[in-house]
Amino acid sequence: MPDMIGKFVNNLKTLGFGPTLLYALSRVARASRGLMDVRSYRLMAQPVADAPRLSERRRTRFTARPLVPDDDALSRLPLDRETLARRFAAGAQCLGLFSGDALVAALWYQFGDYDEDEVRCRFRPADPERAAWDFDVYVQPEWRAGFAFAALWDAADATLRAAGRRYSLSRISAFNLASLHSHRRLGAQEVGRASFLRLGSLQICVSSLSPRLHFSWREAGGPLILIPVPAPKETQTAGFETGAT
Repeated sequence: MPDMIGKFVNNLKTLGFGPTLLYALSRVARASRGLMDVRSYRLMAQPVADAPRLSERRRTRFTARPLVPDDDALSRLPLDRETLARRFAAGAQCLGLFSGDALVAALWYQFGDYDEDEVRCRFRPADPERAAWDFDVYVQPEWRAGFAFAALWDAADATLRAAGRRYSLSRISAFNLASLHSHRRLGAQEVGRASFLRLGSLQICVSSLSPRLHFSWREAGGPLILIPVPAPKETQTAGFETGAT
């Protein structure tokens, strides 16, 4: 019991009251055998950098290329065939980062609307010509202590920049402080919040963006949330020393 109280107090300090309550509910939901689910997201806008974050010497350790549906490298990702087929059918694209022939990281992105796969919701960039949606950033465990994450984002920035996008939007779990910190190091800023409670077929969405409160019972009945895109400004390269070696 003292350990549980200590963890609760620590969560209050790091997350705040609202997210701590949602986190406690999410832990209860895990034991509900699918009858209940709780998700809470921070909606982030990350600037597309104009210049690489890593030095040339570090960048040359990696190569990047798009992964197509029949690419053998996709088998290195923790995704089943049904999920892969659904993503490609929806228009999502996957960027793979390699060291030699080995896939070390991957990032998914999509232009236009994005249908969330954890809850019933569609996210739409308010300015789709200037923003893309990124999701499921994955780095192989053995590469997480190095520069693969930064190299992956350098490659993603180059891809999105070539497509005329200035921001990459994403949703990050409010409970995943490490991921939030990593994205903020890359210059990401919070542009909204959305939390979802599912009880059986009923889903309740509470968001800082319109619609602020939404109820749905059907698979196709989730809310459409318009994600603001920040006004143009000088692109940041925070988080890494571009000239470091």
